[in-house]
Amino acid sequence: MTVVVLGSVNQDIVCEVEQLPRPGETVLALRSRTNLGGKGSNQAVAAARAGGRVEFIARIGRDADPGLRKSLRKYGVELTALREVRDARTGTAYITVADGENQIVVDPGANFRWESEPELDTMAEADLLRSAEVVVAQLEVPPNVVEWAARRARRFVLNAAPATTLPDELLRRCHPLIVNESELSALTGTTARTPEQAFHLARSLCLRGVESVVATLGAAGSVWAHRCDVPAPVAGGYQAAPQVNSVDSTGAGDAFVGALATALADGMPLGGAVAYATAAGALAVQTPGTHASYPTGDQIVTALAAIPVAQPLV
Repeated sequence: MTVVVLGSVNQDIVCEVEQLPRPGETVLALRSRTNLGGKGSNQAVAAARAGGRVEFIARIGRDADPGLRKSLRKYGVELTALREVRDARTGTAYITVADGENQIVVDPGANFRWESEPELDTMAEADLLRSAEVVVAQLEVPPNVVEWAARRARRFVLNAAPATTLPDELLRRCHPLIVNESELSALTGTTARTPEQAFHLARSLCLRGVESVVATLGAAGSVWAHRCDVPAPVAGGYQAAPQVNSVDSTGAGDAFVGALATALADGMPLGGAVAYATAAGALAVQTPGTHASYPTGDQIVTALAAIPVAQPLV
């Protein structure tokens, strides 16, 4: 099973504080650290840690830390299509963390410096996309690159983050489209306040042509919806999350996406993949940081015993 992740690489500058600053407020950090991040990098590592064979397509600057490639390879990520961009800086994310919550500002740098589509078609990237069981992308790279990848994927998974509107042609290629509450609101124009409401919004996206949707709801768990013929045009379910002590939620959504992609590439049905990803996310929030907090496949399988039984929804 092969998962190809196309996405961003950032150097994360993380400050831990007692409480997140309000507008105009300055707070002192309790401690700080620098680590490798970016949604693409995070999801590639999470997918590899969860047991997938992962290729990572990304762009970095000439200023990148020499240890960047070594760090990704340490977790089993293949880097055939990780390329340096001349005259560009590696992306940087400024992250503030307090009581398991975070605020993030990203300077995209090289993440937004890609070749043209005709050039990409002549590169190894195109072959990697066509050969993968699952291709995963996010929105921290240019939209045209995401659309290019979607057209070449056999199964395309889009984590629609950061929140934005998306063209219908791209949405129809998503299987699944993965969104959090704010991203679901941006796509539907409505805010869900309960899992049942979130399912109906996900259902509405399926009725617009999206093959399947997974909406994550933080500590409340997640819902999924998929198109079908019987007993209704769209079916799905609600997956509650286990109660855990959340230490750092940074990158936990990426742990969910990466584990979900690996489960799908292994042939797992969507509901089972959501349970698998829920276990991965629950493990990730209990340890500070991103890559080092992501669980292995064996750890996820063990944690599945604590995952509540999903409730079907139609």
